[in-house]
Amino acid sequence: MTITNAKKSESSKANVVLFPKTYDYYQLELTRLLEAERYKDAVQLLSFLLQFEGEQREIREEWNSLYHWLLQAFPDLREVEATVTSTIHTEQDHKDDDEAELSESDLMRQQLAKKQMLDEEYIERLLQSLKEPPLDERKWMVLEQLALADSETLTDDLIHYLETEELHPLLRFGLLTTLVKRGAKGKVTYWHGAEQIVVQIEDTPLDYSTFPVSLRAPAELLYESMSVRDPSLTYFAQEIWQQFVKAIYGTTLYKQMRDEAEPSVAIWAAALHSLVSRLLQLDADDVFRIYGLSSEDRMDYERGILRISNAMIED
Repeated sequence: MTITNAKKSESSKANVVLFPKTYDYYQLELTRLLEAERYKDAVQLLSFLLQFEGEQREIREEWNSLYHWLLQAFPDLREVEATVTSTIHTEQDHKDDDEAELSESDLMRQQLAKKQMLDEEYIERLLQSLKEPPLDERKWMVLEQLALADSETLTDDLIHYLETEELHPLLRFGLLTTLVKRGAKGKVTYWHGAEQIVVQIEDTPLDYSTFPVSLRAPAELLYESMSVRDPSLTYFAQEIWQQFVKAIYGTTLYKQMRDEAEPSVAIWAAALHSLVSRLLQLDADDVFRIYGLSSEDRMDYERGILRISNAMIED
């Protein structure tokens, strides 16, 4: 976040803007709260976040949908007072205007520089932590630090790590985006299961909105079909689909989907719909009717469910 001309007043929230890294942090925090079934805390956090402005409209819409779904699913949460007060900026009030204008990236770089001065092995320990299970939010925080760290050899180290280590597909994609943020260019080669992948680092999408339209189309079709009828299914489907397209990035399947014709969009949407319904233990919907499929599409539909499921499994 950043605050311009910050003053403690009723209208101070109007000066707060959420930056992309802040969105990432709170996305992880919300996921953690939901997984722990801490729904009251999740509602309070969402109520707080929805007060502020930001450029990530798609994420804000997801937060708004999740907020209203939680209130609908758990009526008792309507009594939760939206009195969450941010203390993030307390120290900022005592600094001059120039320092208040520092971006999150600048602040993180300063913190990293201090840590590197105190610990010469700090970057190496960050790299080593990527190899340690489990795959959780700490991995993405490490990648954020590695994207900004000042090191002459780190980019080459990350490329070597990407090309030689057996990694979860999502962590591998995270490494690619880290390399893009560090300004790396050129080809990298690695294995995705039994398939050898070759990609240009600089072509890697930095966020979901920059993936090809054809890769985003199935989730958008599901949203159009189900957002009013079943917001919870829609929300989780969007999350799973985003992970799926990141996990298969660079593979033959990714390239096929990128170049597929319109009819396949409905098959993928139906497969995603059915998979999420099973995960959430919802009543089965007639996805063939909803998405206009025929019996001839059943084999591709079943294959789609398996491919989405398998993409989330560690190599």
